Amino acid sequence: MPVSKDAMARYRIIDRLLADPNRDYTTKQILEQVNWRCPNVTLRMVQKDIKTLEEEFDKELVRNDGRRGSVRYADQSEPLFYQELTADEEEVLREVLRSLGQFDGLDNFTWLELLKKKLDVNGEKGQRPLISFSKNEGLQIPDTLLGRLFTAISRKSVIRLTYTVFGRKPKEYTVHPYQLKQFNDRWFLLCSPAADDVYPFNPEFIVNLPLDRIASDFEYVEDIPYQDTTVDLKALFDEIIGVTLDRKAPIEEIYFAVHKNSLPYIQTKYIHTSQMQLEGEWEEQFRKKYPGLNGDWTFFSIECRPNTELYARFASYGQNIMLVEPVPMRKKLQAILRAAADNYSLLPEETPEAE
Repeated sequence: MPVSKDAMARYRIIDRLLADPNRDYTTKQILEQVNWRCPNVTLRMVQKDIKTLEEEFDKELVRNDGRRGSVRYADQSEPLFYQELTADEEEVLREVLRSLGQFDGLDNFTWLELLKKKLDVNGEKGQRPLISFSKNEGLQIPDTLLGRLFTAISRKSVIRLTYTVFGRKPKEYTVHPYQLKQFNDRWFLLCSPAADDVYPFNPEFIVNLPLDRIASDFEYVEDIPYQDTTVDLKALFDEIIGVTLDRKAPIEEIYFAVHKNSLPYIQTKYIHTSQMQLEGEWEEQFRKKYPGLNGDWTFFSIECRPNTELYARFASYGQNIMLVEPVPMRKKLQAILRAAADNYSLLPEETPEAE
């Protein structure tokens, strides 16, 4: 049956609300939104419109029959009416697509190339990018490796790859790939080794492999069923700095003092996401405990597993950060810094003249 202009306007508003992933709406709330754009609409009209979207436009709905009686699309990723892009939105999308150049080789992303053509992403030759990501040009990663690994993960496929540890011969590994992760300008593959004659498959054993040590010609292993990990990777890596994860290392409550010279940086660029500045009695306790750290120092805490990246992060601030507790960690960092200082004693006081 033909749809009137007024009805189509209501459908567009209701469609947008039902596809909103951030909140659910009751029919009364939908009525308020519709009346703001289309006056004199009744609750019964809104209810009939929702039923039309469900039955005639084949949109599956989820209804909450509780106190609020909210309603939404079962699949909120596909609204019936896609909003047209504004000029500003088109330009932002173009720039994002230009920035995806490092993902060339995604063999199941042909739609991405079509989208680039539609939006004329290439634009003028020599155009300076508006967004720039840091990239380590010294790492030799094959052009299509990142894209091919992305495809293997998205397809949930077991792969057999060749990995080289420094100072050793290349070796083949069969793995279940889970995620690509970037840290410190370097890409890593998070995966679990497949079962072999010695070790069973362990979905909680996560290995990180730098992509610059993986050969590009990995192959799919069709005869081994893909098994997903039971680990929440985000939560797991929230427990550390970087990617070096030792599950045997306990999570530590780490306290450190920051000199006023670096205080603004540490307050805005956290050492770790769990960082907290000590206040009140908590702060007073540490000031009494360490009277040598006067008003020039501010105390903080983080909660994470110690690893090499954590010590490197503390060491990078030199004399402006002091790891206070736990004492064994403090002594380890002291040894690292002392060894670094001792290395400089190997150099002459002045640069010798060339002969």
